[in-house]
Amino acid sequence: MRRRLLFMAPILACVTLAGCTAGAVSGAPHHTVPSTRPTGPAGSPGNPQVFSCAEESFLAGAMPQMPEPGDLAVGPLVIISGKTVADADPAGFGAHGRYKIPFFVPRGSAVTVTIDPPARGHVVIDNRYARHGVTAATYRPCANVTGFFAQGFAFTDGKIRGCVPLEVRVDGQSRVQRVTLSLFAGSCAA
Repeated sequence: MRRRLLFMAPILACVTLAGCTAGAVSGAPHHTVPSTRPTGPAGSPGNPQVFSCAEESFLAGAMPQMPEPGDLAVGPLVIISGKTVADADPAGFGAHGRYKIPFFVPRGSAVTVTIDPPARGHVVIDNRYARHGVTAATYRPCANVTGFFAQGFAFTDGKIRGCVPLEVRVDGQSRVQRVTLSLFAGSCAA
């Protein structure tokens, strides 16, 4: 048995490392597959914070139809009151630059929301399940219940109003949608 292990060890090492090639080297171009490994700290654009079924909030009673007037829909993502916060009183949503702006994601969907420059570094996605504010988050609702994520946005530079450009990616789609969310700042240039 020991002799068999000694015989197999170099073969296993060669296969594992894929360093042994007895054949000719191909002249065909090599195609690189993009890495799906996270890059950067959790909550960054290269490594979005994931909020899943365990981080959902569940509303009492029946879930209202979404979107409602005043909500901002970007693909399957609904930013609750996303249209009305532009001209609303910030006191109705929070204080001191921290505002509750919940997201709704229908079951069977998943979306990633990223704060785009130039707002990145000035505002973060604020969710109690993240130790600190994040600039990118993926929302994956429960399989059998519609997703309601009680979260918001927080300014990190002392501001209380501003325009927040967002990038929204729907899982399984290559298309990126961009929208600018006005947090009590009136009309924002798109």
